[in-house]
Amino acid sequence: MDLAINYAVAVALGTRLVRPGPAIAQDEAAHLVADLHRASAAALGSVAEITGLDQACEAAANVPVMVIDRRGFVRANVQLAESVVNVALADQELSWLAKYGAGVQLGSALALLSARVLGQYDPFHQGPNGAKGRVLLVAPNVYRFECLVRANPRDFHLWISLHELTHAAQIAAAPWLPDWISDRLAELVAIDDQPGAIKRLTRAARQLPDLFADKTDVPPKMVGLLSPAQAYIFQEVTAVMSLLEGHADVIMDSVGPKVVRSVDQMRHRFDARRVAGGRLDRAARRLIGIEAKTAQYVQGADFVRGVLSEVGHEGLNLVWSGPDAMPTTTELDDPAAWCQRVAKAT
Repeated sequence: MDLAINYAVAVALGTRLVRPGPAIAQDEAAHLVADLHRASAAALGSVAEITGLDQACEAAANVPVMVIDRRGFVRANVQLAESVVNVALADQELSWLAKYGAGVQLGSALALLSARVLGQYDPFHQGPNGAKGRVLLVAPNVYRFECLVRANPRDFHLWISLHELTHAAQIAAAPWLPDWISDRLAELVAIDDQPGAIKRLTRAARQLPDLFADKTDVPPKMVGLLSPAQAYIFQEVTAVMSLLEGHADVIMDSVGPKVVRSVDQMRHRFDARRVAGGRLDRAARRLIGIEAKTAQYVQGADFVRGVLSEVGHEGLNLVWSGPDAMPTTTELDDPAAWCQRVAKAT
């Protein structure tokens, strides 16, 4: 297969640029890894109890959990990119220079992200037994963050695992979703409007001073690069991703102190750290999409809470039944409209 990106460059550069993790003794690191595995094994029971997605959680129990370091995060995400991007760009002819440049961009972005991401669910990973999906927990980042927010380690490990295993249950409940995302991304890059793209690139470049001036009203960096047709698909995918992230956030906070004793305290400290940092740090977060990602958590969680207040988890679970049941961009801000269209019409 003719690769769309020079993935070897992405791995080599990304792993070289990765910043070292926090200092930790070998026996303490071994205990951290073991406890993250323990927490992930315990998380699905709570997810099933809260959501009612019993069968999905049973299926998700077969999803492998990998506790990795920052370089492992880079390698895993290059693999993820290869599984998605090569499908999306299958019909695109790119020069070796474009592929090399894309590899440099990918590796650089992943090096930045490698120090920030605590956990991730990769729905596109193909396991040796044919099963899809894997959970990634980035051990040095978990350790660093639990120290920063002064969290109880066992509570924090379970709390983070709840978020990622909720993603595993979501995909088990909606097995059509990974292919849907791949198809929509393929449609996104297939729309070619070169003159318009040049204008949009110029307009996006003009936004860079505002980005580094720390203005809060700068739109996500992708928006300036998209044509109207691309923007529609991008918003459609963003709505789905907002649902997934918001739903996982709500579930991880729903366990209560009987399961995670310090859940309320951790949420308060976690959200405070999400928005903390200096001007340069916040600019970097915008540049690699962290700011937009945080907004997804908030908007998606508000939608989920709104639906739950009207139709409960049984009604909300209809969202996993197919693409037509997913919320639109408008419905994300109007959960009652989604309930009327999907949950109450069923």
